[in-house]
Amino acid sequence: MSDPRDTEADVSERTDGGHGLAAPTLPWRVAALGAGGAGVFMLATGRGSLSLGVLLVIAGLAATGVLLGSGPQGPEVEGRLDLSARLGLGLLGGVLGALASVAGRWLVVEAGVADALGVVLSASWTAPDLLAHLGSGAVWGLMLGVLWSHLPGLSPGGRGALFSLIPSLYVLLKVYPLDRDLGLAGAELGTWTFAIVIALNLLWGVVAGASVGWGEVAEEAPVARPIDA
Repeated sequence: MSDPRDTEADVSERTDGGHGLAAPTLPWRVAALGAGGAGVFMLATGRGSLSLGVLLVIAGLAATGVLLGSGPQGPEVEGRLDLSARLGLGLLGGVLGALASVAGRWLVVEAGVADALGVVLSASWTAPDLLAHLGSGAVWGLMLGVLWSHLPGLSPGGRGALFSLIPSLYVLLKVYPLDRDLGLAGAELGTWTFAIVIALNLLWGVVAGASVGWGEVAEEAPVARPIDA
């Protein structure tokens, strides 16, 4: 029960605007980084139990969810581009960005850029590979939506381009050397593979970022708006 002498600001600070008590951020940050990092390390290196690695990743994601969800949410406090809008636009942007990277890869191959750089790269896609690529773009787009407000950048495309370094590092440092046995940064495909990967992911990031940023400027964007009385 609140003390009658409490001011409205005091009550609001304790209850986080009526949405419940805010979670202590430092322990959740430590839990998220520690569990998630340990799980990813175990899965990437093959050390330890596979089940334990998966459980640690899940625990890290759960702690991250608590950390991100402990603050006030919704258009009243976040503006029209709230978390739900960012997730939806991030999902859309991730798929559109993946399509753009498919077109970019085709252009790189057909224009002879890959051959000039000595990189083994095909412009064709099998149906399963294309669906997996679009699904991956969608997942990264969701992550972009979650982290959007924490990314520096002067433009939406710039934020997306900055975020695209994360999937680039994931492919170059995890997928190529550990999952596909193609060497660090895909060296078995060619010395300049890393440059093409970064460039195509930058294209993805610009498209995905522009899609999320669309919600801030376009009146027809599918974002939260107050209901007229």
